[in-house]
Amino acid sequence: MDAALLNRIKATLEKHSPEQIKYDCPKCEDRGYTFEIKDGYEVAVPCECLEKKQSIEKLALSNLTDVFKQKTIKTFTTNTEWQIEAKMKVLEYVNNFKETNASLILTGNPGGGKTHLGVGAMLELINNNVGCVYKEYISMLTNLKQVSMNEEEFIRELEKYINPRVLFLDDFLKGEVTSADRKYIYKVINTRYLKGKPMIISTEKSIKEILMFDEAVGSRIVEMTQNNIITFPRGLENNYRLRGVI
Repeated sequence: MDAALLNRIKATLEKHSPEQIKYDCPKCEDRGYTFEIKDGYEVAVPCECLEKKQSIEKLALSNLTDVFKQKTIKTFTTNTEWQIEAKMKVLEYVNNFKETNASLILTGNPGGGKTHLGVGAMLELINNNVGCVYKEYISMLTNLKQVSMNEEEFIRELEKYINPRVLFLDDFLKGEVTSADRKYIYKVINTRYLKGKPMIISTEKSIKEILMFDEAVGSRIVEMTQNNIITFPRGLENNYRLRGVI
């Protein structure tokens, strides 16, 4: 067979052969596990890509918007001493989380960066393969009240706030609180307290104000923090949303 004919046959075979599958992780072929022989048995071993894949999946389930996903600890501005201190405390909290299983409270004026640092802590925990869910406090109460007359739906809604490994409750105790609100708040906080499931909480209320609202709720939250409480200074000059205005 001459060389020209051989090349044409080879080209035809390559053209009609199935395309080679491309994997994000060639090592495990995107299965998340490789297989090894140990003591005569084939065992599944988690691939190095599995933790990254799980973190991506947990980020997708966190309820964070694309805008919030940019609010990392790294992008938090540190122009003042208190901002540097707050950033360092959040980094310390994240680094020690797997040993302490503690909650975190960020308290102070609007516009100080409480939500930014709270989201930043969430993102770091997710990167460390800790499942987190973000929820606005007012939205949580609204959702619970809307299904309060249907026990099955209420339990299903409640589970969204008591089941996540970590719950970030943003703007805690914002607005007027009714007696019904107090009942829902206690249910969420107490259940997480009993299950040893930490929270990240941002609030304009001081620790004293939270305790005055409800000592049972406040004392549980404080205990869960293990002193991971960051207090932002009061004053309009510390509200970054007003930069250039005052």
